[in-house]
Amino acid sequence: MNKYFQFTKNTKQNNFLSEIVQISLKGLEEMFLPETNEFAMTKLKSNNSIVIENSNLRYTLINLIGLQKAQSHGFEVNVDIHNILKNKIVHLNSISSIGDLGLLLWAIGLISPENATPLLTKINLNEVLNEFKDSKSNYTMELSWFLTGLLFASTFNEKFKNSIDNLPAKVYQRIRKNYGGHGIFQHEDKNNFEGKLRANIGTLADQLYSIYALSLFSQQMNNEEALLIAKECSEKICEHQGKNGEWKWQYNSENGKVINNFPIHSVHQLALAPMALFSIQMTSGIDFSENILKSINWLCENPKLQKQIVDSKNNVIWNKVAPVFNNKLNSIFNFLKFYSFGKYINPKVEYVCSSYDFGWILYTFAGRIHLENKNIEKKINSNAQVFEIIDFSTQ
Repeated sequence: MNKYFQFTKNTKQNNFLSEIVQISLKGLEEMFLPETNEFAMTKLKSNNSIVIENSNLRYTLINLIGLQKAQSHGFEVNVDIHNILKNKIVHLNSISSIGDLGLLLWAIGLISPENATPLLTKINLNEVLNEFKDSKSNYTMELSWFLTGLLFASTFNEKFKNSIDNLPAKVYQRIRKNYGGHGIFQHEDKNNFEGKLRANIGTLADQLYSIYALSLFSQQMNNEEALLIAKECSEKICEHQGKNGEWKWQYNSENGKVINNFPIHSVHQLALAPMALFSIQMTSGIDFSENILKSINWLCENPKLQKQIVDSKNNVIWNKVAPVFNNKLNSIFNFLKFYSFGKYINPKVEYVCSSYDFGWILYTFAGRIHLENKNIEKKINSNAQVFEIIDFSTQ
């Protein structure tokens, strides 16, 4: 990788990432459902055939974010992302989650920032923190999506930015409340029943989306505390990264220790962890390139596992590697400190492919791989591109 975090031509990593980017583009084209303007949720392996199932607003919004990135970097995208997004804005009343609203704003900020202004007449953004279940329960991942969406939507829409006033700071404080002070965010507020049951557990997803959101927030708002927390969280998960590059799944926010090693999600290895670490690396100047490469090499340097997970013939990337037995039971054993139980685990590939995995792969790597036949646009046309090309370490 060069200092702008683009992979060098003809390297093993560049060739591997180029392959999974192409699979992601083809996979999303196959999984698009024109009758509903949404993407299917999953591809499943069933009796030696591939079955496409269900549709989902959340997955659709994530896939729009990824496809925009691919399109802006010269890849051919054979679905109309503007029309799909327009359909989701028209059906705004179907949104029942602060996380989904955040993803919608994120997509608007990247694809058509002018559409952020009409949204203000349809929803009172300053009240939504008290409306949705996930916001009232302080879900870390969903609040991180919302914060990111607010920041992207306001970057190229001054009226929207002025209308939301200090809402990003309020959302940041909600996320900040879930930070345990040991490099780990808990999943949600402990003051509700579900939160008390989950105690201090935070998932890898909680950490990665928070790192990304806080990196962007710290850069745009010049907030040193957010940058410090994002750095601490990044350093903690990297401290626990496995020898083969695998990320651990659950952590204890009270002491920063690992609770559960499994499952290992392909999307975390191939997209979300690199996405988060790229963002904090650009914002802070701290070099996480070794951890990013290890994350990718978990599959890139393991031909046997790669053959099991990446199926280019059917345009799928299988979801995760998980224990044969129930993963919730595994979490309980680990939380009770029966760590020796882990030696009996025989993890297997789960043959489910989630479409949003494709979206995040495109978002993270469509602009970072070297392809000579890409038709690169000359102008910077999105906040994502602005954020990805600035080398903050030299500022």
